[in-house]
This record gives sequence, C-alpha cells and structure tokens, in this order.
Amino acid sequence: MLRAFGIKWDICKVDHYESYNEFDWRVQWQREGDSVARYLVQLSEMTKSIKIIQQALEGILGGLTKI
Repeated sequence: MLRAFGIKWDICKVDHYESYNEFDWRVQWQREGDSVARYLVQLSEMTKSIKIIQQALEGILGGLTKI
C-alpha cells in the first residue's frame, strides 16, 4: 500500500531479503494513492516477479530460458 502513495520502500530491497539483491529489479511505485495506483503497483509487481524468475532460471540453467 505504501508504494501506491509514492513511498519507494520494499522489505526485499531494504533488508536484502533472501537472494533478491542478486537480481536486477526496482521497487514498483505510483504516487497517486488511489485504488488505480494500487492496481498498477500490483500489476507492475507481477511483471517484476516474472523478470526475477527469468533471471533466477538463467542463473540455475546457465543460459537463456523460455518460459
């Protein structure tokens, strides 16, 4: 909810949770603070999650992977 109000804070980024610091990603945020902003943040987080999964698979399999 904070990220829908323009606060760029994510526990995974701040506390280097698990192996998230090994992947290239940015905190997803919007500044409007309404329900559309919350929806857009969630949509962006789904896209971010897919990119993190792709990076993890590349590291495990040693190359490009098609999902």
